[in-house]
Formats: sequence, structure tokens, C-alpha cells
Amino acid sequence: MCTQLNIVAQQPDFENLKSKTDPYLQFNDVTEHNNIVWFVTNNGVYKSSNSKIKLVVKQENLVRFIKVDQQLFVWSIYGEFFELKKKQLIPKKFNSAVSKHLKNKIINSVIYHNNTFWISTVIGGGIIQVDQKTQELKTIELQAEYPCYVVPFGNKYLSGNNANSTKKQLAINLNPTSLYVPLAENLNFSKTNLIKLTDGTFIFTRQHEAIRFNNTKVLNRIFIEKNIERVYQDREGKIWFALNGGGVTCFANGNFVSSNATKYLGNKTVISIAQDKKGNMWFGTSGDGVYRLNKTIELTYNSPKIFSTTNDKTEEIKSVYVLSDLPSIDENSKVLRTDLSKNDTIPPVVFINNIKINGLDTVVLNYYELNHHENTLEINISGVFGGDSELQYKYILEGKDVDWNYTANTNMYYTALQPGNYTFKIVAMSDGGVWSRVPAVITFTITPPFYSSFWFIFSILFLIIAVVLIIVFITFRKAQKRKELFEEDKRKLLISELHALRSQMNPHFIFNTLSSIQSFITKNNSKEAVHYLSKFSKLMRATLENTQKQKIPIKDEIASLELYMDLEKLRLNNKFSYQIIIDESIDVQFEEIPPLLLQPYIENAIWHGISNKEGTGIIKVSFKLENETLLKCEVEDDGVGRKKATEMKSTQFNHQKKNKSLGMSITKDRLEIINSLKGSQLNINIVDLENKGLPTGTKIEIFIPLD
Repeated sequence: MCTQLNIVAQQPDFENLKSKTDPYLQFNDVTEHNNIVWFVTNNGVYKSSNSKIKLVVKQENLVRFIKVDQQLFVWSIYGEFFELKKKQLIPKKFNSAVSKHLKNKIINSVIYHNNTFWISTVIGGGIIQVDQKTQELKTIELQAEYPCYVVPFGNKYLSGNNANSTKKQLAINLNPTSLYVPLAENLNFSKTNLIKLTDGTFIFTRQHEAIRFNNTKVLNRIFIEKNIERVYQDREGKIWFALNGGGVTCFANGNFVSSNATKYLGNKTVISIAQDKKGNMWFGTSGDGVYRLNKTIELTYNSPKIFSTTNDKTEEIKSVYVLSDLPSIDENSKVLRTDLSKNDTIPPVVFINNIKINGLDTVVLNYYELNHHENTLEINISGVFGGDSELQYKYILEGKDVDWNYTANTNMYYTALQPGNYTFKIVAMSDGGVWSRVPAVITFTITPPFYSSFWFIFSILFLIIAVVLIIVFITFRKAQKRKELFEEDKRKLLISELHALRSQMNPHFIFNTLSSIQSFITKNNSKEAVHYLSKFSKLMRATLENTQKQKIPIKDEIASLELYMDLEKLRLNNKFSYQIIIDESIDVQFEEIPPLLLQPYIENAIWHGISNKEGTGIIKVSFKLENETLLKCEVEDDGVGRKKATEMKSTQFNHQKKNKSLGMSITKDRLEIINSLKGSQLNINIVDLENKGLPTGTKIEIFIPLD
């Protein structure tokens, strides 16, 4: 047997309207008044004019409209009430008192009845009663043990929250005997909505849950997968849900059945709904303007009768289907009917029937270990219950989801899951608000690809670091090798230069010595000549030996200096004497210095200081320790001094030019080479000695670092 199915088809025409000056307004409320559509926004009151959104009066923190004796009022989040009149917001006199009373509270909704405003709050609990004429304020607390309540005031109805509830039920005070409805979750301080439908029933919503009831019982309960911002019934009987991040969902002709649930406006956040006198629907969004659904001609046609799944008997379904180029998704929402049963008390049982991994059926197990590419899951569940009502579900995927998801669907989808550990849990709820005692659970691990594993990344990092270190080491070794080769070449060059300087010094000294021998022979002093030659041979032997070494013991240097000064004494007929002073702390056999460093300065003292002096002179050579690593050598004479010697040298220019002493310049060059070669700091100071302003000689200070 078949029945008649009458379907009314309606072609929607959504039009998006925005303010040109502020296109990202939040439209908190919309209403029609005096044939004009008005909007409450976060920036003030706007109106629709020739398909344009225009600013009427600017004011922040406004929430919703409320009609008072055919006049349009607006209220704010602080409990301030304004009359919209002549493009102005005229504040009520009791604003300051109400604001003070509502401090640190959030308003849920406001109704007006019998010259009184009734204000329910989300935070703070209870109801504030404000008499418009006397401006008297009262606080009313209803059903304090229950988190939410529904209460009538005349022909108006109000819902709100209590401050410190202990029971997880909605208290409905429509009759002398209250009706208590179990809630899905005990979520305090949640925004609620309440409307009375044209058939005399009510819909109460809080977050994702919608409960339909009459004066005596619950009729329907449904989960909407997005939080419900507003509920509205139009003049055709369709029920609209404005959703946070879910567009709008429409139930045609007020029937809460899956075939009537149609979604529009994608995932936009819709927070206000209204219908104007022409039948156009207005949807205010947060940040995306206003959408207008224009009224069009309705077409009615007949279709074969079908069997309904909402009851155990055949019934006629009247539905409105809306076609649009906007996203329209059949959510397959399951509506639970309880008009044929009382509240259930037996907990349902939920099972996982099937799991598809990447679209392929698998055996249902308690645990899965999946590869990284096996990251798309479809989970099919079912619930078993002894009562007449169908079931609703909440589920969570621990490791991905933060909060529970609420749905009436029996298929859950997860795509592109990242590697990690997951636990899927699901429980069912009967229409009486009773949850499963034990959730259905599966756990699974999605292993990361080998290239993202810790050990692979660690190995790659280790390899990169090792390669970098090897490159740095090789580069450093090459640079060090080049530096070593450069230093070695430099060392060889300096040594060769040092040997060249020594070779220059030896002929110079020999020339001076032979000059002295020539002087003895010329004077026919053979005895002195033989004695002189004997000392000279010893000096030459010591000089030849010492010049082959970079350093010699101090005692060898002293012996050479004594031979040299003895020869010069003989040459000058004992014109000078000398003293050699050695610090007792110096080990002359162990400590070493470069050879022939002092001889040129002694030579200079004899030739230019003593030889030009009237009478005899003295030369003092001393060795002292400045510290543990520095030796100070001094050559002091009491000759004519450098200034006098320079004057006498200029008068004897031609003779000096022939016999010019090269020892000083050679020694200076030697010191510079030794410093460069050894990294040492050989240093020379020349001190002019004076007495009462008259020159009394010269002192040479040579500082030699000891190894």
C-alpha cells in the first residue's frame, strides 16, 4: 500500500550584501521594523536600503533588538537599553543601575512583557527583573540546582543559566509541575536559545544540542555538529539553525527528519536570522556580510508514497527541497522521536562494525599499526538499545581532536592523519539522555616514514656534521700545511740571510785585526807581532766555530770578547783596560746567546770612543738577569761620546770612508732577522753618559730573551 508524497520545490536565490565602509562587520541581530530591515552590528546600527547596507548610528558593544510597545529598542552587552529613534540611540534612565547590577556578567537573552524587561544571563545566573516605569530592579533565581531553565512570562518565554548547578538536567517550568530533561553534557555557562514554534511546541538549544518538547514531554532531540548560534522558524514553518562555522541548516516544514536537513552557506559563521514581510530570509554573518534568500514562486507536484523511517507506521512526508549553486549538503541528521515513549533509563551499547583504511575494508581489531601512507580512515559504528528511540553519538580521536564531536551519523571520516599514536572512542546516547557506560575503543599507530624517523634524521645530521667537520679539517690542514711551508721557506731564507751577515762580519773583523798586525810589522816589533798573531789565531778559530752556530754558551762569547779586546789593547798600546762583570745568578755554561752580538759594539767603543780620547779609557762589559727569561748585556765606555766622535769623524771623512766599520749595521740586521725567525724581542738601547752636562762616554744596553 502506498501513500501520497507532496513535495514543494523552491529555487533559492542568495544575495550577499556588505557595507562599503566596513565590509567585515559582525551582524549580531537582524529584524524588520516599519518596513525596513535593521541590523545590530559590532560597530552600531545599520539598515538595508536598495540592496545596500548603510550605517544609521555608530555605537559599539550592541547585541540585539527588542520591540517594546511597537518601538524598536537595542541592548548592549553591559545591560544598557537604547531606543532607536530618528537615527539616534536614546538611552533608558535605568541603564546605569542595570549595568552596575550586571557587572562581570554576560547577558544570554532579554524579553519584554507588561512594562518589564526580563534579562537572563550566561555568566552570573538567574534573572534580572527591571520595571520600566518604576525603574525597580529585582533578582530571581529559578531551579538553582539545574544548569539551564525555561520559564514563561505572560506570552513570552525565557531561557538562561544558573550559577552553581549540581544536576545535569534542563528544568522546564511551563506547568505547575516542572519537566526535567537530561542534557548531553553538563556544560555550564553556555549560551542558550529558546523559540516557540507555530504548533505550540518549543525548541531549546545549547551548543550542539537541540531539544524539542511540549508542556509535558520531550518530542525530539538532535545533535548538530556545529555550535548553534540562533534558531528561527519562518512563516512557511521551516526551522533554521544558524551555526558557528557551519552556515545554516534548514528543516523543511518543521519536520526533524534526515531528508529535511539541508545545509547552506558552507562553513560561514552565521549568528542572526530573520524574515521580512515579503518572505525574504536574512542571514547575518561574522565578517562576511549579510545573505538574503529571496522569496520565489513555489511549485507543487505529486510523487509516489513511501514508507517513513521515523515511525512504525506509514505516514505522509511533506518536504521542501532547496536547490542552489551554493554548497548544499545533506547531513543525514538522525532525529530521535520520543513522542511514543517515555525517557529511557537503560544505557545503550555501541559497537564498531567496520573500518576502512584508504578505502579498503579491514578486519576489525583493537589495535592497528599502519604505514605513513595508510592515513585515511572510515569508521562505521552502530548502537544497540532496548527502547524505541534511536541513538545519537559523541566521539573523539585522541591524538588529533581536542574536544568531543557530536553527531547522529554512523560513519566517521579522518583523512591525511599525521604519524603518531591515536585512540578512537565513541559512546551512544538514548533519547532519554543516557550515555553508554563503556565506550567502543580502537587504538592505532601510524608509523612515520623512514626519512622522518628520529634515527634517520639523527644519522643524516650526524653525516652532515661529519662531512662539514671533514671539509673544515681538510681545509684547515691545507691552510696549516701552506702556512708551515711558508714558514719553512721563510725560515730557510732568514737563515741564509743570517749566514750571509755572519759571512760579512767575519771578513770585517779579520780586516781590522790584520790592520793591527800590519801596524806591528811596520814598527819592526816582531815580538809583539808574534804574540798578536797567536791571540789572533785563537780568536779566528773561536770565531769560525761560533759563526756556524745560532747560539753559543755565554762563557764562549766572553772568551771571544776577551781575545778580541786583548788584541785591540796590544794594537793601541794599552790605551784602555776592560772589565767583564757577570751576575752570579747566571749559569754561563748553560745559558746561550747568539754569537758575535756584543763584539761590534765593543769595537765601536774602542775605535770611536777610546781611541779619540786623550789618555787611557776603560770598557765595562756586564751580563745581568732582568728576570728569569730576559738577559741584559751592557757595553759601557768612558770615551769622548757619540757627539764628539761624530765631529771628529767628519774631519777624518776620507780615512773613515776607507775603513768604515760595518759591525753596527750588520748587527742591527742580525737582530731583526733573529727576532723574525724566533719570534723573539731582541732590543738595543743607546745611552749617552754625561756629568754636569759634559759627555763622559756611551752605554749600550742589549736585551736578549732566554729560551
